[in-house]
Amino acid sequence: MNKEEAKKQYGSNLKRLRLACGMSQDELAKALGYTNRSSINKIEVGRSNIPADKIARTAEVLGVSPLELFGEKVVFKEEVHPKRDLKSDKDKLKTMIFNGDISKLNEPNQARLMSYYQALLDTQEGTDEST
Repeated sequence: MNKEEAKKQYGSNLKRLRLACGMSQDELAKALGYTNRSSINKIEVGRSNIPADKIARTAEVLGVSPLELFGEKVVFKEEVHPKRDLKSDKDKLKTMIFNGDISKLNEPNQARLMSYYQALLDTQEGTDEST
């Protein structure tokens, strides 16, 4: 997939997830700190990239994982829904990880998960937040 195709795929995913949440472009724009909907429109039609610093916030606003924004389906049987119980999803993921059952994810997502997990461990080193 080339850069232009990737932008269009991301835009298509963003639009699908935004609509599933019942949000307008204007509402999403405001939630992400844009002054108007044109930035969201440009991203959705594949004319602009989303800034890296907006990815996590976009996922949070839409109630999905950042991977889902890029087309990776990582929900657990539930469809994307604005009222989805995110705590439940996090608990399922935590149980899956602690039980070593990451086989439900495809290989690229397994690698991403392990990389992310290692990055969290590296970040946590020296800052024990559990006490």
